[in-house]
Amino acid sequence: MTTALGPANTTPFGEHFLFQDKDIEHSVFVGGNGPGVLLMHELPGMTPEFWRLANWLAEHFTVWAPDLFGRKAIPTKPSLGKLTLQACISREIHLFKQNDPGPVTQWLRALARNLSTETGGGGVGTIGMCMTGNFALTLAVDPWVKAPVTSQPGLPASTPFKNRDGHLQMDAAERTQLANGDTDVMALRFRGDKLCTAARFDAIRGVVGADRLDEHVIEDEHRHPDGPLKYPHSVLTADLVDADDSVTKQKLVDVISFLKQRIA
Repeated sequence: MTTALGPANTTPFGEHFLFQDKDIEHSVFVGGNGPGVLLMHELPGMTPEFWRLANWLAEHFTVWAPDLFGRKAIPTKPSLGKLTLQACISREIHLFKQNDPGPVTQWLRALARNLSTETGGGGVGTIGMCMTGNFALTLAVDPWVKAPVTSQPGLPASTPFKNRDGHLQMDAAERTQLANGDTDVMALRFRGDKLCTAARFDAIRGVVGADRLDEHVIEDEHRHPDGPLKYPHSVLTADLVDADDSVTKQKLVDVISFLKQRIA
């Protein structure tokens, strides 16, 4: 299956709607056509590199991009310090809990179900990154999620006092559901990533099994030389090198192929 990508475009999607489930409500930005993909941003939010990814995906799919930090018609402007603090104290997102991703995942599950219905009911793909990486796994327990992609899943976050690298922020029932299902999972990380270590991938493999895990570990030399962190991290956004022969851009092509094979 051949996948071509157009020129980089960092313009936010112009269409949006407010989605509420129970007492949680956020803006959801919409772009593209075709099978549905739920794209969840990382910290620090909806950056230009995030919108570059969203627009590339929208060349092939209907993309719903929820702003987990806002309820506005214009995406939240990234401010790493402010949004990190907001995420740390959020009642919706549990950054440090080992077995509980927080109420926001229930909201995301309802959103994914609606996306599947709106795009014909054949199921959707999900992409989570860093803060939202393991959300893609939690959503995969639902039958309408056919193609979960977790990129550099960073939660639950470790602290100087407790190492949580081997945890997945899923409760026992969710682990059992995922383990007993047949949904394949795609996972990506840089080898030297300090936020998403090999232990996190070991944990994912321990739940879904090696046969169902499409695992990609990228050598650090292929990161963007001007990436925002001292170590490689954001495979599909800030550390992606926008050159047709780059390893990271090929990984995005692989992600699109993974999605197409399961939801197209």
